[in-house]
Amino acid sequence: MGTSNPISFLRAKLNSTRFINSTTLVAFTLLFLFHIYPIGLSDVYWHLNTGRWIWEHGALPSNDPFTFTLGDTLDDHQRLILQGYWVAQLLFFAVHAALGMWGLVILKAALFVTLYWLMWRTLLRAGVNPLLGLIAILVLPWLLYRYDELRPQIFSFIGVVLLYMNLSRALVILRDGVTNPKTLFALPFIMLVWANMHPGFILGWVIIIVMLADVVISQWRGINKLSRPALRHLFIWCGLALLASLANPLADAFIANMGAIQHPGTHEIDEYLPLVDYARMYRQPSLFYGVLTLGLVALGGMILRWRHITFTHAFLFIGFAVAGFYAFRYMIFFVLVALIVGMPHISALIESRIAKGRGLLFVLLLAAMTGMSYLIYQHGAWKLGAVETAYVPEHAAEFIRTQHPPAPVFNAYEYGGYLGWQLTPEYRMFTDPRGLDVAAKDDYQTARGGHYQSAFAKYGVNSVVFYIFTPVINSIPEITLYLLMDSQWDLVYVDKLSVVLVRHIQNTLPVIDKAPLLDHLQRILERTLATIP
Repeated sequence: MGTSNPISFLRAKLNSTRFINSTTLVAFTLLFLFHIYPIGLSDVYWHLNTGRWIWEHGALPSNDPFTFTLGDTLDDHQRLILQGYWVAQLLFFAVHAALGMWGLVILKAALFVTLYWLMWRTLLRAGVNPLLGLIAILVLPWLLYRYDELRPQIFSFIGVVLLYMNLSRALVILRDGVTNPKTLFALPFIMLVWANMHPGFILGWVIIIVMLADVVISQWRGINKLSRPALRHLFIWCGLALLASLANPLADAFIANMGAIQHPGTHEIDEYLPLVDYARMYRQPSLFYGVLTLGLVALGGMILRWRHITFTHAFLFIGFAVAGFYAFRYMIFFVLVALIVGMPHISALIESRIAKGRGLLFVLLLAAMTGMSYLIYQHGAWKLGAVETAYVPEHAAEFIRTQHPPAPVFNAYEYGGYLGWQLTPEYRMFTDPRGLDVAAKDDYQTARGGHYQSAFAKYGVNSVVFYIFTPVINSIPEITLYLLMDSQWDLVYVDKLSVVLVRHIQNTLPVIDKAPLLDHLQRILERTLATIP
């Protein structure tokens, strides 16, 4: 038996299908475990509440059943929020009804792994080296800041990738001479489900129209021409897909959603900030620079292989780049498109070096998986529980449910979804993360800043539930401090997260002495001022 070269033996192992499959299995297992972390103060609660309401009433809400500040006349944006996610909301509620919060945690992980798997398959079909593709997939969770929650948006992430993957595959098969490939049949179903899960199905319209325009341009230029039967079937099935997306409660939802960024209520939502401003506000510079680096690398690969760039690639990359940097809310779509469009060119450019550099790729892959393993250990739900109790006001909600302080209740914006989920229908909230009423949002901001008298008089507020320290920023809200100093308001509940106060003339609950809490807050303020004058 002859001796083999160790380096050649290692290269052979790294090239083997068994090694690639094993590494892929480990990587996707880590991705699944990465998303098994507690559910915090996210939008999932108002989605759960809406799903429960739809199930109980057998209809979609025509006005807001969860807040008392929204009028009866709804604009398109409000209708979109109330009715635009109904299938996703019913799914969330059904899973919670069957499996509780742990079921939602598992569902979240499964949906994100589905997204990663579709991305992985798309990259492989485009000829990306498997190890390089896995590294790209493992980068995604690091860029999913604030989007790695259980929200209907995940269905638009999946929809973008699934639609692009199916339509791209269909075009390849059509150009190979098959006039009516099965992949075309899936397009109407994808768009139908997507349109009832999340209004982001508009992006499906963009992808279909852009790819059809690319086909028309290619036909005109005489490049990769399709036969007339193939072209006819392509346009028929794409047309059916567009029509299927209109089978939703809001056939005009795409108009409302396109105008949502100009809606007055969006100007105060942090997700509509430019990416650089959002990253600066939350002290996440790596978020901005990570997305910028990914975009520049993808753009560089496309420029170097400009002869291979299609109209679809160029249009989607530029369009999503503009949207992603203009508003954080659209950033993840740019990340997905940049990987889908750019990685095949990067892989092609370094193909000749990959054979010699597989060891380096494996080291990078191992480093990414090691970092992910550390994060899994730090924030896993099996260690912390299914609910992120550090921010979720569980005990305050239980106090309100059992002790019944007088309504109406003024609540912290961040608490609104959770409190609505826990306290509906006995209590309706002042506000929640949907921010449906612009005037109420303005009144909320004024009251939160400590000038609460006029807002409370306007809405007849009798009770207040608010946090002691602002989540993430960890500052003391003015309204909490001022109400504690106001003799007209009684402190009836306090824990490490929240306070509940009741207007003195309406209070029938036992009163808690405010002095110890005020002394505690004063000491914190003094320490803060000593550190940051």
